[in-house]
Amino acid sequence: MLKSWVESGQDPSHFWRLTLREIGVILDGAASRLKREHNDRAWMVWHIEALSRQKKMPKLADLTFAPEKRPMNAAEIEAITRSWLGSRKRKS
Repeated sequence: MLKSWVESGQDPSHFWRLTLREIGVILDGAASRLKREHNDRAWMVWHIEALSRQKKMPKLADLTFAPEKRPMNAAEIEAITRSWLGSRKRKS
């Protein structure tokens, strides 16, 4: 079990201060992280190959998650409009 602990990148001296249950939870978490990282790399490689076959490259925005935009309230719209109008008057 100590070998698995060290293989997962944990400090060997910390091993002896934990219970078997805590060690199991940490090792399960490390295994889950490795599986997720593998899946992330496989997803990336698959998409690199798929995109290399495309005649027209899709827009990056279509491939990524963007934060949801919230609608502006009336006070925000008014502040932006006043700022915009104020800057136009100074330019004239």
